[in-house]
Amino acid sequence: MAIKRLPSTGDAPRSTGAPESLVPGGAADSAGFPWEGRDFEHHGTDFADDDGATPAELASAVAAVREAAARLSPGGGEPLARLAAAHAEAILALSRVRLLIPLVAEAGDTGLTPEGRVVDKSQELSIVTVAAPDGRRVMPVFSSVDAMRAWNAEARPIPVPAPQAALAAAQERTDLIIVDPGTPAREFGVRRTQLQAVALGLRVVPAWADPEVLAAFRASTAEDRRIVDVVLGPGDPEGRLLAAETDATLHLAPGLDRDALQRLVAAAQRRWAASEVIAERVDSLRVRLR
Repeated sequence: MAIKRLPSTGDAPRSTGAPESLVPGGAADSAGFPWEGRDFEHHGTDFADDDGATPAELASAVAAVREAAARLSPGGGEPLARLAAAHAEAILALSRVRLLIPLVAEAGDTGLTPEGRVVDKSQELSIVTVAAPDGRRVMPVFSSVDAMRAWNAEARPIPVPAPQAALAAAQERTDLIIVDPGTPAREFGVRRTQLQAVALGLRVVPAWADPEVLAAFRASTAEDRRIVDVVLGPGDPEGRLLAAETDATLHLAPGLDRDALQRLVAAAQRRWAASEVIAERVDSLRVRLR
């Protein structure tokens, strides 16, 4: 189940929101069924009593992440530990709730009218993914019908347990999941390295708070006397996929010029790429120099 890839070192993973090609519609979904009166009372399913609202457990967990991120101080310490715990609890809470996967209509077969115009002869419903700036795919999912309607009123909600969504993303080699894109108060991202935790209901701390990850970074630079220390911190404190997951700050000896710094960072990145712990547990990385 573990997805072993090198940490991304690209720009911010994505700017959330609906793709430009998906234009919000009106009172009906993509299949023509009206939103009015829509509920989740599907006979014989696990979601017969679901009213389509955001699960309270998930809303509370994401709110705790936001609160902890707001109280984060430059010195780390207890606020940083609280943030790490809040992230771990949010992933665990997510593994226990229902999510909505949006299906949108895509054109199938096309034909020509007698006047020579191209028309759709059929439409197919498909799961949406969007591309991140670094090339990775992102799966948008939603905690409530209202959040999904605000994102794209034509999408059709398919309720699934969150572990099922995580497994689907992993099987399709989609590295990232974003919950409630476009809803800042509840927007929350699941990274490649967290898909297994959501699928299996595991409690895992973020890479930047993992002692074994920090030990791997420090071991990889221990023989380089130009690097005094390596410190890890959150690059995306609110967990919204707005920046790289982990900041790796290299505390350097004085006297290095620009060329020396470039060679030093390149060598460090090669060693990090060779580390199994870093490759497995760090989703994306931003390097800072001090």
